[in-house]
Amino acid sequence: MKLKGKTALTIGLLALGLHLQAQEMVKTNRVEIETKSLDELYKDALEEGGEFVLRAGGDKPDQIDYYLDKFKRRFPKLKVTHTVDVSINHAPRYDNAREAGGKKNVPDVIQFQTLHDFEYYKERRLIEPYKPKHWDKVFPDHKDPNGYWTSVYGVTFSNYVNPEVLGNIEAPRDALDYLNPELKGKIILTYPHDDDAVLYQFWHLKEQYGWEYLEKLVANEPTWIRGTAWPYVAINKGWYAASFTTFWAFEAFPGQKTAFLLPKNDFFLTWFQTAAIPTQAKHKAAAKLYLNWMLSEEFQGTWLQFPVRYDVEAPGGYGSVLKQNTSPGDFRRWMMKRDLVERFRLQLRQLIGEAQGPTPVDIDYSVRPE
Repeated sequence: MKLKGKTALTIGLLALGLHLQAQEMVKTNRVEIETKSLDELYKDALEEGGEFVLRAGGDKPDQIDYYLDKFKRRFPKLKVTHTVDVSINHAPRYDNAREAGGKKNVPDVIQFQTLHDFEYYKERRLIEPYKPKHWDKVFPDHKDPNGYWTSVYGVTFSNYVNPEVLGNIEAPRDALDYLNPELKGKIILTYPHDDDAVLYQFWHLKEQYGWEYLEKLVANEPTWIRGTAWPYVAINKGWYAASFTTFWAFEAFPGQKTAFLLPKNDFFLTWFQTAAIPTQAKHKAAAKLYLNWMLSEEFQGTWLQFPVRYDVEAPGGYGSVLKQNTSPGDFRRWMMKRDLVERFRLQLRQLIGEAQGPTPVDIDYSVRPE
């Protein structure tokens, strides 16, 4: 049967598209795991120009200094430029940089909490496949099988308390503990509809305890703030007693008067912060150095919470994330369900009210939140 012009052209274009897609799949499947040492990669980065630009998700400008300062000390000749902002702001900033003439503001690595963005970028080939050394030791559910993105470290939100402020009140560990009327005025929580990770926490609370629990929690008059760094700062300063919408090191620092406590029974949030190399990055050798260092035991073995490598255990005797009542994979899958996420966000906005105050990176952390 002879096909007419337009039909034949359409079929031809479809066939060409499928052929090119197949070629791309073969190409990405051929990506080999990096074999160079960190010192060799460092040399490559210096020969490339010795610069590195990182865009990292976070709430506080100094939030990644703990590990980025280590990276700078390890590779002192590399000029590192970084920006910390909430991931929901970084993603469109990257999109705009790609559209700008010359692509001068495209970073070398993007490192976000908004995990759904990476699938969007992968589908459009806006990030390129790369498998750092030790990529094979990253939990399978937390890396793209073709190397387009990989998780780099775990972040756990749970109970952070100040025993001095609590006094004789028992430290809250599970969700129902936060309904204790003695805690009224002593709890500080992040607006859940202003942060996807906290929104996920509240989704699980609703699923386990029902909508009525959320109403009772709101009735116990917590102080609502923007950003997840604010609670640990306020609790460290003795302004509030407890929060479950923040993070801290599993092992206490010397002289620390506060405590980070996992629940006794409840499920808790952990996600794996994820990173990728933009296709238009200008310093790809430096980007590769950074990702290799992040997956090295130098970093994974000293990270404050759960590592992403299955052969490295968390500090404080917490062992593997797989042995805990948490699921980074569930968080990633939940983040992909954007219709569900956005509808629940609107529900909580109705329950709690609009998020008030400056964006997290603009907060004056020396002033007590009210």
